[in-house]
Amino acid sequence: MSAISANLYNCGSGTENTTFSCLYQEIVFDLLPAWIMGTDGLPWVGVMIGSLLVGLSGILPLIVIPLGETDDLKQGDKANFLKTLLSFAVGGLLGDVFLHSLPEIWAHDVNRNGGQPSMYTGLLILTGLIVFVITEKIFSVIMKFNEEAVDEATNMLQNAEKINNNIKGFEPDMQAETERKKHITGYLNLVANAIDNFTHGLSLGGAFLVSFRLGCLTTFAILMHEVPHEVGDFAILLKSGFTRCDAALFQLFTAGVGLLGSLASLVFSGASNSMEARASWILPFTAGTFLHIGLVTILPDLLKEEDPKESLKQITALLLGIFIMACVTNVLE
Repeated sequence: MSAISANLYNCGSGTENTTFSCLYQEIVFDLLPAWIMGTDGLPWVGVMIGSLLVGLSGILPLIVIPLGETDDLKQGDKANFLKTLLSFAVGGLLGDVFLHSLPEIWAHDVNRNGGQPSMYTGLLILTGLIVFVITEKIFSVIMKFNEEAVDEATNMLQNAEKINNNIKGFEPDMQAETERKKHITGYLNLVANAIDNFTHGLSLGGAFLVSFRLGCLTTFAILMHEVPHEVGDFAILLKSGFTRCDAALFQLFTAGVGLLGSLASLVFSGASNSMEARASWILPFTAGTFLHIGLVTILPDLLKEEDPKESLKQITALLLGIFIMACVTNVLE
């Protein structure tokens, strides 16, 4: 403890910014075990911790959302609050990309190429964005196809009811068919969420492969997106006929898929801390996926807001997300 006090005392001689950063580093390095601080050499340690935190966000709605108020996520104060959280998530993602990931990529490109510009990084960023666009398109088509199939089956049962309504003992189970349709919608949402979590896992694993600091920043950015996103997914599952406990369990299942994505990222990159790993496709690809999540998936829905007061709240939340990511980046530098 005396060593900690001495180190903290030595931090007081710098400027306010360097003092705060020094205090953070001294506390972390003195209090945490050495094997944890060596996660740059063991990226899987950070991946497991980060994936656990992201996975636990799936059951957070079980605690914060009362059963009787889930429908309010579509309208009223609950919907406005959710949009504010989403705006904050967009700011966090954009802050992570433009204030940390891209500068890190450019700095490495300068060292690798001697300051010469290269299209390689830009192509990888575009690849990440386009892969997510294609994935979202594919699942939109699949979901539409399944919904049309369910509607057709429902219509066939309705026609059968009209034909057989005079047959003694015939009791069409239309309620069961309605429940089945509702559950299918929930399961389709789970599949899409699992794929989304897998890609988040790739981003998380790649970030920890580069450095522990970047992994922490990426975990924070993903959490800023996942917390409100999981609230929406939880509401969809409840509307689809799932109980609160079942919805939470399925959310944990999709979180497990995210862990697989993280481990896959480590396996395909060799799980090393070499300069080759730092120069891999993962970091720029991750930047592209974050741009898609923030600017393509979330922001268009926020732009539909017509209430000036709510729009101001959302813009403020977006700027706050960027500001916090900037502060976190400076502290962890």
